[in-house]
Amino acid sequence: MSEPSELPAESGTPKKRGNALKYVGAVLFAAVFLLAGLLAGWLLGVSSVDERARNLVWLLERVEDNYYREVDDETLYDNLFHALELDKFCTYYNVDEYETLVDESRGQNSGFGVSLIYEGDAVRLYRTVYNSPAERAGLEAGMYLYRYSDGGVMKDVSSATFYDYLSSVREVTVEAGYSADETKTYTFSRAAYLAAYCEYRDSEKTFRFRGEERTALTETGEGMSALDGNTAYIRLAQFDGNAATEFTACLEKMKERGRTDLILDLRCNGGGYLTTLCDIASHLLKNAEGNTPLVATSKYRSGRKDSYIAPRNDYSDYFTESSRIRVLADENTASASEALMGAMLDYGTVGEEDIFLRVSVTDGERAARTYGKGVMQSTFVAPDGRAIRLTVAEIFWPNGNSIHGVGLRAEGNNAVEADLFASASEFLRLTEANS
Repeated sequence: MSEPSELPAESGTPKKRGNALKYVGAVLFAAVFLLAGLLAGWLLGVSSVDERARNLVWLLERVEDNYYREVDDETLYDNLFHALELDKFCTYYNVDEYETLVDESRGQNSGFGVSLIYEGDAVRLYRTVYNSPAERAGLEAGMYLYRYSDGGVMKDVSSATFYDYLSSVREVTVEAGYSADETKTYTFSRAAYLAAYCEYRDSEKTFRFRGEERTALTETGEGMSALDGNTAYIRLAQFDGNAATEFTACLEKMKERGRTDLILDLRCNGGGYLTTLCDIASHLLKNAEGNTPLVATSKYRSGRKDSYIAPRNDYSDYFTESSRIRVLADENTASASEALMGAMLDYGTVGEEDIFLRVSVTDGERAARTYGKGVMQSTFVAPDGRAIRLTVAEIFWPNGNSIHGVGLRAEGNNAVEADLFASASEFLRLTEANS
């Protein structure tokens, strides 16, 4: 989670990179930014600079002047900044990476719209971004990639080589499916696209967001047979981009189609903006009082506390007193997703019996639990465009609870034995089988 004016933590399990200069990890953070771009000509005002900063400049000059090979300044500074990733949620971005992050935070993405996961030598789709070239071609999360066309020749997909191939081409043709016995061929091209974050389904129809300049909720397929005539299903992939507007549109579709119960799917949702969290929570706080109820509180090292409130309180616009809301989650449900579940629990929208978690093994423990990320990050941007995202505060639910490092947990019938990429229908079938 991030402060409203800052960029979000994208995932509960961020990717770490190597640190070539670990020994500078304790260097004063502000001094590092002050020194960015000052490898030469730093003498002006040096007498007022902290001694640690002067020592850092001395070290950098020794490397630049004496290392037996020529040192690339960009590589040197990138390695230096990576040393300040103090926990797994802290991330350094070079100029290009930060510009890309800003675009993606607005839903302005570019590429194929897929992320991959490796199971031995097998390659599987971890996510296909809604409205991306890959998703519009028909690819879905959980599919295995079996073969791809390289110069017109079909080759077996290998975890050792496929990522490099995918990074080097503008168009790709793949054979993919949930099993090797049932595959289809998909062709899609790298392109700019508006990312979407929500999907709506009921017993009769499926709707996703489509559009090149502006997205609209569009009918894309048949309904979900596992749903009864009173229940809608909304998948929320991230608290990012236009997710709040999309979520409201899905609730309006639910209301239009006469559904009063909801299944909210937060599986593999790693979080995002606190502002988006508050917007979405404003529809889901059943017993909250007032027009702007509290959603979460942040606490800083200094003792400062900030309150994050919903901009409205309109639960009754979409739900009745007898409506039932159920939540699906897993070990990759993190950050803003967990905060939303916490607010819904604290305001009586759901009870523990309404939350269904996938059983997984995390850090050697087999349990049904969410990720357990109860901290927020802020992004600080250097004058030259580099940036670093730092963990700055712990997040607490409205009632003061924190699940950082613990996560939400489920037992008994609410602990679901399912594949990580089980379809919504399959996951629901398993929850009902447990009941």
